[in-house]
Amino acid sequence: MSDISSAYPPPVIQFPKALEPFYFATENFRGDYFGTTTTRGEHYFRPLPHEMVTIGFTEDVYFPGVFIGSGVKPLGLFCAAGSHDVFETMFRLYGGDGEKTWNFEIEHVPQGLEWVEVAPGEIIASEAVYFEIVATSDPQQACDGYYRQLRRQGLFERRKSNPLQRQRIWGSWNFGPMQHVTQEYVLRQLPVLKERFPSVKFVQIDDGYERPYPSGQRAQIDLLYGKGGSYDPVKFPGGPRELVRQIKAHGLRPATWLGFWAAGTSPMMQEHPDWVLRDDMGRPLVYRSHFAAVTGGPYDLCVLDLSMPGVQAYLERLCATVFGEWGFEGVKLDFYSFAFQIRRARFGRGGRTAAQYLKWLEDLFRRHLPEDGFLGWCSAVGVGSPFQGQADYFRYAEDIGSGSWELAKRIALWTLNTNMLLREHPIVPNIDAIGWAPDFTMDQWLSFLALCAISGGTVEIGGDLGQLDDEKVLRMNQCLEMCDLSSRVRCLDVPGGKIGLPPAVWVSEKAGKVRMAAIINWADRARMIGTAALDQCCSDWRSMTKVWPSAARVRAKGVELPAYGSLLVRR
Repeated sequence: MSDISSAYPPPVIQFPKALEPFYFATENFRGDYFGTTTTRGEHYFRPLPHEMVTIGFTEDVYFPGVFIGSGVKPLGLFCAAGSHDVFETMFRLYGGDGEKTWNFEIEHVPQGLEWVEVAPGEIIASEAVYFEIVATSDPQQACDGYYRQLRRQGLFERRKSNPLQRQRIWGSWNFGPMQHVTQEYVLRQLPVLKERFPSVKFVQIDDGYERPYPSGQRAQIDLLYGKGGSYDPVKFPGGPRELVRQIKAHGLRPATWLGFWAAGTSPMMQEHPDWVLRDDMGRPLVYRSHFAAVTGGPYDLCVLDLSMPGVQAYLERLCATVFGEWGFEGVKLDFYSFAFQIRRARFGRGGRTAAQYLKWLEDLFRRHLPEDGFLGWCSAVGVGSPFQGQADYFRYAEDIGSGSWELAKRIALWTLNTNMLLREHPIVPNIDAIGWAPDFTMDQWLSFLALCAISGGTVEIGGDLGQLDDEKVLRMNQCLEMCDLSSRVRCLDVPGGKIGLPPAVWVSEKAGKVRMAAIINWADRARMIGTAALDQCCSDWRSMTKVWPSAARVRAKGVELPAYGSLLVRR
C-alpha cells in the first residue's frame, strides 16, 4: 500500500474548514438489529465531529474504510484496510476546536483477545492500509484504485468459480411459509422450477426444517449433536437424504440454511456451557430472540466459541455430514458474524484473533462444499468486507419476508449503503429475494423489481411458484437475467442531509458505460423526478429499451411518475 506522507506534504492532505469537510462511513447507517449498542443514523454524510468518532469497531461494521470529502470541491481522501489477516482496522476522527487539533488515527486491534502473545523470534505483521487522494467528493466514485489493488492481491479469484453468476437460488423462506416449511411444499416447487425458471438451479431449504426440542425450540447449528435425528420428522418425514434425492432427481441442486448459533435448550448447551463465547466480563454471549412470533419463543440463542477444540471437531463433523453424506451443494450461513464482530467478545483460548477464526470457518466450509457449490454469508450485521471473498454471496439488505412497500424502501436504503463504498463486488451482493407479495400493488412490485434488477444482486427467488401467473413469471425471470456481478451501481441523487425517501435515480455501469437506468418514485403521490444528472452521464438513456410496461411520462427535464411508479430501461 502507499505511504502518502512523503508524496503529499501535510498542507496538501489537511482539510481546512473552507473546504467544508465531511466524513462518510457505511457502518453508521445500517441500523440496530439486536440492540447491541449499534446506531441508526439519519444522515449519510456528517461534518467532521467535535468529539472522537471511531469507525470500524462496532457490531455493524460493514466496510473497513472511511471517506472524507469536501462539500465545495471535487476532492476527497479515501482510506481503507489493505489486508485483513490478523487484526481489525479502526479509524478515528476528531474535529476538535480548530484545524490544528483535527486528527485522523488508525489502529489495529486483535479482535476477540485481550492481547496477542509474540514468541521470541516470532513476527506478527500488522495490516496494510490504503490511502488515496481522489478528485471526487462522491464516495461512490472514490474506490476504483482500492479495488485494483485488491484484485492484485487475489481477493477476486473466487469470482471465476462463483456458480451464482449463472445459477440462481429458490429459497423456502421469503414469500413463503417461513418456519412452517414442509417437505411437501418444497417438492411441489420442483417441477415448476424446472419448467418455468430455467436459471434457478439451487433449491435452498431455509429455517424451519430442524428437529424440535421438548421446549418447542428448534435446533440451530446444534442439529447434529447427540441423539434424536436432525430434521423434524413430522414436517420432513423422508429426512434430508430423501429430500436431496428428490431435488437431484429433478435435475436441480440441493442447498440448506444453517443458523450459526446453538439453541439454548439444546443438549449441546446443557452439556458444554464452556462452548459458549463470552465477553470481556466473562458473561456468555446469549441472545434472547425477538422472533417470538416465528419461533414460538422467545428463546435463548448461544454464540459458539470457535477457539474450543470440541466446537471445531463438531463443526468438522457437521460439514462432513451435511455436504458429504447428505449431499447438499450450497449453504446460507446465517447469524455467523456474532462470533467475530462483537467488539467485547473474548475467545476462551488465546492464540488466534477473530479474523483468523473467520478464515478457519470459511476454509472449513469451502473444503467440504463442491467447488461449484455456493457459500452464502447472511447475518444480522454487516458482511460487506472484501476480505471475505471465498464466499459466493453476502446478503446485505433487510429480510424481505412476506414483502411490503415499507420493507422495499428500507432495502433501497441498504442497497445505496452497500454500493457507496462497495461498487466492485468480489462476491454477489444478494438483495435477499424476489417474489410476489399480496401486500404489494403491481406498481410497488415492479418498482421493487426495478431496484433488484439495477442492484445487480438478484440471485434468489421465493414463494409458492405454482400460484404465479404468466406475467409474474416473466417479470421475475427478466429480473434474474439482468443480475450481473461485474456491473457497478450508483445513485445520481444521493441526499446530502437528512435521509427521507431513498434516491430516485439509479444507474448500473459496465466498462464505464451505463447499461441500465432506473427512476423510482418512492413517494405515495405522483412526482416529477429531474434527470439532469442522468442526462449528463448517459445522454442517450431515453432511447434505451423499456424493460417492462410503465406509466412514466418522459419529459425534457425529467420523468413524471405516479405514486410508487418506476421506469426501468436497458441497452
